[in-house]
Parts: sequence; structure tokens; C-alpha cells
Amino acid sequence: MELTFDDFRQRAKDKTLSNWEKIGFPDSYRKDIEGEIFFDISNKVNLKNNNINVLDIGCGCSDLVNFFINNSKIHDQQLYLVDSEEMLSNIDNVEISPNIHFIPGYFPKIHFLENKISFFDVIIIYSVIQYVFLEQSIYNFIHHCLTLLKNGGVLLIGDIPNFSSRERFLESNEGKDFSKNIVEQKSNLKFEHNNSERIDDAIIISLLSRFRSFGCETYLLPQAKELPFANRREDILIVKR
Repeated sequence: MELTFDDFRQRAKDKTLSNWEKIGFPDSYRKDIEGEIFFDISNKVNLKNNNINVLDIGCGCSDLVNFFINNSKIHDQQLYLVDSEEMLSNIDNVEISPNIHFIPGYFPKIHFLENKISFFDVIIIYSVIQYVFLEQSIYNFIHHCLTLLKNGGVLLIGDIPNFSSRERFLESNEGKDFSKNIVEQKSNLKFEHNNSERIDDAIIISLLSRFRSFGCETYLLPQAKELPFANRREDILIVKR
């Protein structure tokens, strides 16, 4: 079973876990690689623009969120970080800044954001949508995101674990070599999946199709090859017209 929002709240309070483990990854999957992850995200949504409003839903507490924070200061962006109060309290080395806004809560049930309709230029959901898929309607979740976007704004649903893509990779020659050489992580993050809990090609294609029918442009994008899950995860970019 995958982790729920409440599970992550409990993990955030566990002082025996690293910040990567608190967000659901063994250290080896994310340590020293999150700069590359940020670079990949930034290229897809153009985070070098000045004076824009950015929303990160499920931001977590690892080094990745600090890249967003530092970037917002450099480019004078307003950055809104949404996660549980417990998770947000773990974000390190954040100086008080009028550019950074911590928004505790369970999206979309956050009253603060009800006054932010058509406000954001960029919304990022990274390594999160698989947990949304288990707890609520991902279609409703994404529709709420789109109401917060300006026309011309972009929504990145990143690091989507596509079970179909994973199976295709493991059946390839590269995937078979990968399976032979992989070293199992000594971690308490071992999940058992039921078929109903998996995002697969059918879900991915339905998302691309559904939000085109609501007047958006949608794109399925590969991850940079340097990223840890690039061989079995992908991103969706939605542009609001």
C-alpha cells in the first residue's frame, strides 16, 4: 500500500528519518541529484522568469524545495509552498522573506487558495500525483489546479510512475541488465501494489485527452536521462488557454 497524506504527516515527525525518507525515498534515490531534478523542472516551466507567482503542491522538505526557494529570491518570484504543517516545519535554512509563503493543508481543501483564482503563472506537482490517485479524484484535483492558473499559465505534473512504462523498460535489454545489476536498498520504503493502485498508460492518456477537451494544451514529456527514474517515469505539462 502506498503512503497517504496522514502517513506523510507521521513520517515528517519521525526524527530517525532523513528528509528524503520523510518524503518517501531512500537517500540514495535523491541525495545529490535534486539539483538535476530542479534543472529539469525549470527547463520545462521556465522558472527563470522574474516577478511570477509559483505554487508547489506537496513540496516536501528535501533539498529540492530549497532550490525553489533560492530561485524565487533570485528572480523576485512569489513562491507558495503547500504541504502538511508537519512537513513544512522540516524545511531547512529558510530566512524570513516576503517572497516565501508556507500554506499548510490538504489540497484542494485550503481556504487561503480560494482567493487565488487565476493567480499563478506556474503550478508544480512533483512526485505527488500517485498519492493523489489513491486518496481522491485526480481529475478533480487537476481541475482545482487549473482554476488557480492564469490564462497562459503552466501546470507540471512531474515524476509520474507509469506502471506500463516501467514494464516496457524491464522487458527491454536495457531493463534486463538493470534488473541484474540493481542493488536492493536497505530501506523501510517497500510497497506492495494492487493493480487498482497503479497509474498506467490508460490513466496517462486519459489525462492528456481530458484536459484538451477543457481547452488546454497537454504534452507528455520525458525526464532528463540523468534523473533516477527517467527510464520508467514521465511528466505531463498542461498549458491553460
